[in-house]
Amino acid sequence: MKLKKYLIITIGIIISAISFDIFFVPYGIIPSGNSGIAIIFNRLFNLNEALTILLLSMMLLIIGFLFLEREEVIHALLGSFLFPLFIYLFGFAINNIDLSIDNHLLTAIVGGVGLGFGVGILYREGHYLGGFDLLNRIISKHTRLDFSTATMITDIIVVLSGAFIFGFQAFIYSSVAIFIYRLMIDKVIIGIGDSRSFYIITTKPKDIQKMITEELGHGATVLKGRGAYSKEDKYIIFVVIPKKDYYKLRDSLKKIDKDAFFVVSSSYEVGGGR
Repeated sequence: MKLKKYLIITIGIIISAISFDIFFVPYGIIPSGNSGIAIIFNRLFNLNEALTILLLSMMLLIIGFLFLEREEVIHALLGSFLFPLFIYLFGFAINNIDLSIDNHLLTAIVGGVGLGFGVGILYREGHYLGGFDLLNRIISKHTRLDFSTATMITDIIVVLSGAFIFGFQAFIYSSVAIFIYRLMIDKVIIGIGDSRSFYIITTKPKDIQKMITEELGHGATVLKGRGAYSKEDKYIIFVVIPKKDYYKLRDSLKKIDKDAFFVVSSSYEVGGGR
């Protein structure tokens, strides 16, 4: 199982490295973290991107061991060393192949999908590329900021820095790439929900339950509750349905009880029950 796990992690790193080399470096599109700083430093000081990423990753590994749990830093070791290595190796191969794309917006979109897919694979396995992942964890651990907020702040700083070097157009493309990159990571980690969860608060539980079971053919759970403000007894119906039945349930619900309060969310995994 460990061999399979590390093989999956390596594939994720390879996908990330190839996406970086093909869709970001040639067009001055700035991804987040070490990768974005590496592209900026290449333009300013002609430093090799892989070398910059390696040096920053090593520095942040050392800082990570000082401020984070040991196991947390260990999960960044593979990414910290293999990511710059693959960037260096694939960079040679790509330089000898004409992969130029005229549409920079398309480049940003595809690059964001590729990089997000690769990094998402690592996250699913409990690992990450290192670099700013460690920095953001340090910030979230020692400040009041959560990890997502710390990540957003460092993303903005890196992309704005790139805007001063590459111009406003590159800033727009970089923002698009990062948005899709982060969205793709979420999709890889938790998947694309095929079901919808309904939480329905109503005073007509029997009619709604009958509609769900007889018209839609789904089961439901009915709970008894009390309004915090009104102090009135109410019923909460919880049901998970396929996406195709979403509008049918919503519209039927409004017909039965126009005062019903309901909340709908995506269900990324449904298991158990009958």
